[in-house]
Amino acid sequence: MSARHPPLEFLRDQDLVRIEETAFRLLDEVGISLQHAEATEMLAGRGCREIQGRVHIPREAVEWALANVKQHHLLPTVRGTGGLALGDGQIRFHNGGGPPFVYDLEDGRRRPALLRDVAHMTRLLDALPNVDVVIPLFGAQDVPPELMELAGTAEMLRNTRKPVCSGGVDKAEQVPYVVEMAAACCGGTEAFRARPTMAISVSPVSPMTFTGSVAGAIVAVARSGAPFHSLPCPSLGATGPITMAGCLAQQHAEVLASFLIAASARPGVQVLYCSRISPIDLRTAVSSWGGPEVGLAGACAGQLAHRLELACNSYGLAGGVGLLDPQFAYQRLANALVPALAGVDLLSGVGNTESGLAGGYEVAVIDDEIIGLLKRIARGCEVTEETLAYEVMREAITRDGVFLAEQHTVRQMRRGALWVPGISATPSSGEERHGVVAGARARAQEILRTHEVEPLPEDVEKHLGEILERARRELVRG
Repeated sequence: MSARHPPLEFLRDQDLVRIEETAFRLLDEVGISLQHAEATEMLAGRGCREIQGRVHIPREAVEWALANVKQHHLLPTVRGTGGLALGDGQIRFHNGGGPPFVYDLEDGRRRPALLRDVAHMTRLLDALPNVDVVIPLFGAQDVPPELMELAGTAEMLRNTRKPVCSGGVDKAEQVPYVVEMAAACCGGTEAFRARPTMAISVSPVSPMTFTGSVAGAIVAVARSGAPFHSLPCPSLGATGPITMAGCLAQQHAEVLASFLIAASARPGVQVLYCSRISPIDLRTAVSSWGGPEVGLAGACAGQLAHRLELACNSYGLAGGVGLLDPQFAYQRLANALVPALAGVDLLSGVGNTESGLAGGYEVAVIDDEIIGLLKRIARGCEVTEETLAYEVMREAITRDGVFLAEQHTVRQMRRGALWVPGISATPSSGEERHGVVAGARARAQEILRTHEVEPLPEDVEKHLGEILERARRELVRG
């Protein structure tokens, strides 16, 4: 089957050009706050100008950067085998990351997330068939802050064999540990550099700010050989303009500046274009991911990324409420469906709720069901001799008019001709209906009770422990 063609295009070519030109003007005339001496010196070598504490980036420097980055095109598994190709026209999904709270699977109470939740959630995500890529979902509150990302990465690597990405990194000193962990699982440093098994995300600070730690992290990621995902997160009306076009232009400028820093550190670095635009609730000034702007921004960012011949990762399954009710469902479906139909390559958000502040096991199971629905919609209608089914119709219509027992029906059902619900299936006659949330909770409990992940080899497990212990000695203060 040929790759699908995105049916939704919110921006015309002239709109895209105007957004791009505004981003170029921002970079050249306004510039970025770059608080990192080495990165500033590298950009000066590319014709950038430092004026009153801001680095002004000319178009020629951006064009050089785009010629010296490569699309992050492959996500291998943890062990370095197989994997997913990005930019092949198919839509993929991964979980959100970083919330400090979890809804307990047993009693439903909202509590601080612990390291064991990272492990349990990773194992759940490993089992869910429609989740393609895994990152550490929670920021574990029972480990020192300096080790939160590293401890979460180790638990993720222990509990899934799917492709993985790191959570957000904001300090250069964290990068070598993350890379060493990934390399330990795929055969060593040389194997990792030849076929990186973990991308690392770094978030510029909107608007247009690269602190010393953020810029240093970008440089460290590029030099490590890991793919770099630029992850700006401007908020409409808070850290970016309230208008979608303006915020897209600012985010585009932040992504391009990130690519320039990364390419200056190591030409040829693999990159991914990411979009994390979200609105705020103007009544409270708190981020609120329930509005349709989240999905719309992702769809538009996908068009900008694809003009650069880069794959795009955007928010998808996003919502602003914690209660699993109809509002929860329609917010998530709307914000994921729009970018899915617009051709965004990788959508985020599985398992997250409350505008990214919390996560839940039932949420991940419900999201997996929604993703199955979305993937079926995005696949569209395949027209071939097999699917036109003329010979089948000729036989069945002239015989008894029943298609149920035809081999064609069996083959096509096995290929996914109809979406088959799981937790949302209509109960058979006489069966009691318990509801989607109860079904999701039961499904999560069953998976955690029965699903086993192939253990890492003993020497790899030992190496992970040694890396964490060394990080504890070298990074934890006090």
